[in-house]
Amino acid sequence: MSMSGALLGLLFTSALWAAGAEIPALAPQAIDPVLKSGNWVLIEFGGQNCIPCRKMQPVLAEVSKQLGAKGKVHNVWVTDHPQVAKRFAVMLMPTQVLFDPKGNEVLRHQGYWEQEAFIKALKEKGAL
Repeated sequence: MSMSGALLGLLFTSALWAAGAEIPALAPQAIDPVLKSGNWVLIEFGGQNCIPCRKMQPVLAEVSKQLGAKGKVHNVWVTDHPQVAKRFAVMLMPTQVLFDPKGNEVLRHQGYWEQEAFIKALKEKGAL
């Protein structure tokens, strides 16, 4: 890889890390209260060093904007909390899971998801 390619990769990765700051990380003990909040909840189960997880952050930020007061979007870092990965049967990072206002899982997707398709799926489930 050329020096300019490496620099571009570093800048891209840094921008993704900065974008991740918009979506709050959820501690394991906070998951159940959030799921019982009566709102739509979208959780991305991933890792802070997972590039596809970081690529999802701008998409999640847009989903969060569109959800508005109707719901919340959170990250759960399963690399830091493997017991959460086991509890929610997360086998791949990233995994996005949508919970309805009653706390029931209504949608699950593994891997990177293009924004347009992601938003369409959320609309089909009634979250948007």
